[in-house]
Amino acid sequence: TTRAWKGGQAREKWVADGRPPKPGRLNDLRHVIYKSADAPWRRARTSLGLMMKEGLLKENIDGEALIWAHQRLLGRPESRRILMVISDGAPVDDTTSSANGGAYLERHLREVIGYIENRSPVELLAIGIGHDVTRYYRRALTIVDVDQLGGAIIDKLAELFDEDVPQQKGRGRAA
Repeated sequence: TTRAWKGGQAREKWVADGRPPKPGRLNDLRHVIYKSADAPWRRARTSLGLMMKEGLLKENIDGEALIWAHQRLLGRPESRRILMVISDGAPVDDTTSSANGGAYLERHLREVIGYIENRSPVELLAIGIGHDVTRYYRRALTIVDVDQLGGAIIDKLAELFDEDVPQQKGRGRAA
């Protein structure tokens, strides 16, 4: 998520620099980790409650969020790594979009997804809540209501694990 609505320190610096064209992202990011991969569930209960904190989540810079999560997964020792995106909308940061053009964040998201889906060993899938993510992600599902999320997560993971051999990307051949 972003740290603020309508920009942050990045926007302030851009304005102080005279608003040069094509500035890139103009909002500061906040990466929220509710539970790290190695933390036991019993120690994560308090952190998981942060999901309900009003005002924590603001605008979405989805492409950069995917890059960040992808990099974290690449550093994991597991032989199979799965990145599941749960989204309630398209990337939105009004300040960045107004300075770079309306399609800037969506174009970046599509580039990042293309890289992960075609060249990374990380397996990517997405679930959209009230938002059609099938237009972005190859392995995707759209649900209407958040009450369907638990079942959708289980179904998508089961589908992934039912595949005979995980797709080996980035190596030029299937293994």
